[in-house]
Amino acid sequence: MGGGGGEDEGHPRSCRLWAAFRGSFLGPEALPVGMWRIRSPDVATAHPADQPIPGDGTNPEADGREIQAVHRGHAIWLGTPDADLYRLDDSRWLLRNNRRAAALTRRLVARARPVTDGTAGSAHLHLVTGDSLAGYLQIIRLGPVVARLRTIPGEGSSLPRTVAVDLGKQAAEQVAGLAAAMGDLRRAPWRPSRWITRTDR
Repeated sequence: MGGGGGEDEGHPRSCRLWAAFRGSFLGPEALPVGMWRIRSPDVATAHPADQPIPGDGTNPEADGREIQAVHRGHAIWLGTPDADLYRLDDSRWLLRNNRRAAALTRRLVARARPVTDGTAGSAHLHLVTGDSLAGYLQIIRLGPVVARLRTIPGEGSSLPRTVAVDLGKQAAEQVAGLAAAMGDLRRAPWRPSRWITRTDR
């Protein structure tokens, strides 16, 4: 499958990493029926870098530039105006190292306060804040990958907490996959020529 130099033929590491990053976003199979994506994760933000995205509370593009992300993206899904889940903002950052990912996570968590519920581990942070009427915010980090999900109910509707938590679990699986892909692609390629002594010349 792969060739020397750590690349598949015609697919350099950067392309494979970008494909893994795009594949880490939630797809239609994870969402309630009737939702459609109005913003692809690889579309540049239409808002100035120093302004928040309306209804989202942060700007992944600006945060990504300041923290020097390898990749950053923000997908938006909408349902019917009165649906339990009307809007989903799905943001991802792939950072150069764990330290920068931790710094970005701290920034996002600070914005999310007050925190009503959350769990944290040494390498993985999963934060849930909000309620069924205002919606929920979840922040997930594993290694150099950070994800941020905001789920918003429709007008006059309430969003079951279980729906938001289930989406968070699926996003956490995608984050774990991207973190693993990042680790695999970072490994130095094995070059047998370094270890083979040519004695026939």
